[in-house]
Amino acid sequence: MFGVTVIGRENLRQFGRFIIIANHNSHLDICLLFSILKIADISRTHAVADRAYFSSSRLLFNFVTFLFNPVWVIRGDTSRESDPLERLKSLIDGGRNLIIFPEGTRGKPGELEHFRSGIGRLMAQYPEVPVVPVFLMGPERALPKMSVVPLPFWNTVIIGPLHVCKGSHREITHTLEHVLAELARSETARRHQRMPVREKADKRTVTIAFLGIDGSGKSTISRMTAQELSESCRVCLISDRLEFFRQGKPSDYQPLVTEKIREAISRYAKKAQSLKLYKIPKLAELLLRDYLQREVKRWYLADVVVLDGSPLLNMVAWAGLYREKVVDNETCSKAIAVLTGGKAAVGEHDPVYTQFPELTVMKRLKLTKMGLPDAVAFIEVSPRMACSRIDARGEQKQVHETEEKLEKLSGGYHMVCDTINRYYHVPMTVLNGEDTREHIVSAALDFIRSSLALGE
Repeated sequence: MFGVTVIGRENLRQFGRFIIIANHNSHLDICLLFSILKIADISRTHAVADRAYFSSSRLLFNFVTFLFNPVWVIRGDTSRESDPLERLKSLIDGGRNLIIFPEGTRGKPGELEHFRSGIGRLMAQYPEVPVVPVFLMGPERALPKMSVVPLPFWNTVIIGPLHVCKGSHREITHTLEHVLAELARSETARRHQRMPVREKADKRTVTIAFLGIDGSGKSTISRMTAQELSESCRVCLISDRLEFFRQGKPSDYQPLVTEKIREAISRYAKKAQSLKLYKIPKLAELLLRDYLQREVKRWYLADVVVLDGSPLLNMVAWAGLYREKVVDNETCSKAIAVLTGGKAAVGEHDPVYTQFPELTVMKRLKLTKMGLPDAVAFIEVSPRMACSRIDARGEQKQVHETEEKLEKLSGGYHMVCDTINRYYHVPMTVLNGEDTREHIVSAALDFIRSSLALGE
């Protein structure tokens, strides 16, 4: 009877045990939430429901009990015998899943009410159990409060990334309310609401990439730039780890499983003893970083994404380290066209596939949808200075961190920057990496604001 679009189902399938929290506007909510579960999870998942409401009819009470086997609560009863948390805790201890509406009751259609403290008290005792936020759109129209006859309106179920709870029960309650509110306002939710085309276009996330060889300081510069930009908008930094900034300060976010996998692969790649052993894990890390970039745009309300290295451009620039004799501007342009899915620009029998067989494999695996940044800043520093900075860290050096290899890598970055500017009209600038950090960041901000018209 009802059309249902489910977005983010993969966020729920990653875990054997979970607690779902969702907004509550209709009795249809519980049916929608059970519909997204795997068959194996249905019988071991329990919703929290108000006994007083459903017990008004014995037939209705028995029907709901048979279908959902809920945890019944009696609103307003504070006696220990009826404490709902005791029953919930016993179910969690038994490996069961829960569906909780933290608002406590059906609120006004389309409006998120403040959360009750029960969810915070429960999660404070079970910080290891992941919370999966779910935002429902449509049931408030399909079966609104006080309505008996359901209407065949389309519904959307948006499953957000898991959230791991930390802190006091008050902090957890506030954080989870903020998490669900952010999901409600996310770009994914907006996409399914009616809004003018112009307004949709204005919501596009801007992507800025900082390129540079190891030791150029791009990680530090990209982080400082992200913090400065966050004074006027919400910024996400994708570096060795994922960070969000608001008003110049780090901001909490829902962790993504992709991020943890990428971090593990990145650590493995850094320990490689040769360029041959480094190649595959580094390629996997770059692909995951690109996927993470799309996930950030999909789930979070970032106005600007700052990249510590662009997965696409890094991949093309590194090609020169392995096959420097066949890399030129035209080859770079074709490789970028293939990796971004530009089929019309490169024919199936083009020599670029012979020069780089990896492109053929990536096309077969459908890994050629990588993103091109909106602006690029290349931080230039001499390989000798870069090696001096790397030595000063006192850490184990990676296989490519020698003057000779960094010289080739720097040339690759120069060629890539020239290519995207000439063939793809992507704004780019070269920053003096041997200047002070403050001057570099200031120059980067001037370039970003002028080239992308971000304003102050």
